[in-house]
Amino acid sequence: MENKTIINQSVNLNVYHTGPASTYNVVFLHGDSGAATQWFTVMEELADIHSVAVFDQRGHGLSSPATSGDYGYEIRADDLQAVIVSLGSQPIILVAHSGSAGVALEYAKTHAESLRGIYFLDPASDPRAMPEDMRQGFMGAIRSENGLEVVQGYFASIAGQNPETIATVTGDAAKVAPGARIGFAQALMGWNPEVAMSHWAGPTFMAITSANDTPAAIRHLGEAVEYDLLSTEGHWAHLDTPEIVAHSIRSFINGLS
Repeated sequence: MENKTIINQSVNLNVYHTGPASTYNVVFLHGDSGAATQWFTVMEELADIHSVAVFDQRGHGLSSPATSGDYGYEIRADDLQAVIVSLGSQPIILVAHSGSAGVALEYAKTHAESLRGIYFLDPASDPRAMPEDMRQGFMGAIRSENGLEVVQGYFASIAGQNPETIATVTGDAAKVAPGARIGFAQALMGWNPEVAMSHWAGPTFMAITSANDTPAAIRHLGEAVEYDLLSTEGHWAHLDTPEIVAHSIRSFINGLS
């Protein structure tokens, strides 16, 4: 796995890239309070014939925090574009987990010409379905001195029964800059996925856990969005069953040819 640093708007972005030159560059996005390394096993499965890349988003993993304090979707899509430019001129396929669905759709709004498809892995649900007082309470807890413990407790509750997965996702959350933890959560709580999805009419696939397939699932906001229910219980299917997720992503890519 090649490793490099890309600088965008004073933020050092830690990028990993592997695989041969191919028709597409497949770029992975980790979820809020996650890390690029969560995608490594899936990437290795696909790197036999595909160029694959992933990066730690600002304030996460080995990437530096934002000196501006900006962690909104627009600036994170700009970070994504900086990474994509560094990879070459091939068309892009995005693979977005959880809250990074907002980044992928923001990118699609301004770079649809270079984007060939978006694969969503258990994307975040529509936050507008949450009562306002619940959203405010969540953000208050995230901003508190116990914000990290709040995130770790929530992650443990949705990660399923695999102790290695729980240890990975709670450990990765501990490496996130406090400002990034708050900023990412704030972006998600203020997100309107209905507007975001209206900007992308290209190939889309959503792999969703049964726990997340509720009336608030964003698949309901698109016209005839193709989707499949995952057999895994936890939110991090790419950690629990990477071979199944890789097969699903490969099928999506093959369908674009």
